[in-house]
Amino acid sequence: MWARVIDSRGEWWDAGSRRLRTSLHLGDVDGDVTSLLIDKLGFIGVSFNDARAIVRLSPKSVSKVALVRLYYWLSTQLHRRIAVSVGPAGSNQHYEFFASGRDVLLRLESVLDPECRRSWMPLFAARTGNLANLPQGSALAVLFEHWRCTGGVFAEDSYRTVLNRFAGDRYVIFAPGAASGNFTVVRAGEGLLIPDKHAHRALAGSGLENIADHEYAGWVSRFYSAALDSQQPRCDHIRAYIRWPRAGRTERRYSRVILPCRTSDGQQLLLGVSGPLAVPDRDLEAA
Repeated sequence: MWARVIDSRGEWWDAGSRRLRTSLHLGDVDGDVTSLLIDKLGFIGVSFNDARAIVRLSPKSVSKVALVRLYYWLSTQLHRRIAVSVGPAGSNQHYEFFASGRDVLLRLESVLDPECRRSWMPLFAARTGNLANLPQGSALAVLFEHWRCTGGVFAEDSYRTVLNRFAGDRYVIFAPGAASGNFTVVRAGEGLLIPDKHAHRALAGSGLENIADHEYAGWVSRFYSAALDSQQPRCDHIRAYIRWPRAGRTERRYSRVILPCRTSDGQQLLLGVSGPLAVPDRDLEAA
């Protein structure tokens, strides 16, 4: 079987990874440290082959982000028989067997403490917002009003002033490609809250599908596709755990407006502008 662990940031590792041990200052510890990682550091152990899988975690210490990652993995397990052990390691370890990933999720929800259950959520969640309800004077409200006043025509000089002054350069301009859901980044603002500077610099000129976190790129493309198809602006309130190669998975909570625009020579563009989350976070729990 392949032995893996999911760490507290939602990243998968080989259970015997020397690099993982070194990063946790466990390089001089002999033997299997998986139980220590699960019981003390909130990791989740996952061992599997083509036919079955074994999942082990401790409800008292398990990382919420690790649970989110496990949630996504379990949702893809349609044919493996899955055994689950919940509790500290030891000779009396008890395993329960389930026929599907969904059954495992239901069982885990029943044993997690209330705080964990409130945080049992997918990596990406969104709720559609009302453009008319944007806080007056906020960056998103100002950009929406500017879009209305210009009739959706994108003049770089006028937008640059508004984006810099009000939005703090938190924006991305996309050009749609020939294929559905295919977008190229024309420009990415310097103010985007991306902790991985190399990935930030690489955005301009790349395809949306080539963003480092492919799961996030695939998820977010549907919002831009909807705005492109309808040619109507939209607002969404978002909570996302985005993975960056040099920074790991980072939580972001934000509101975003997508504005379909055209240049004076008729080129179609989509302007996405982000700002602080404009609704209570609980509004995203059922998204």
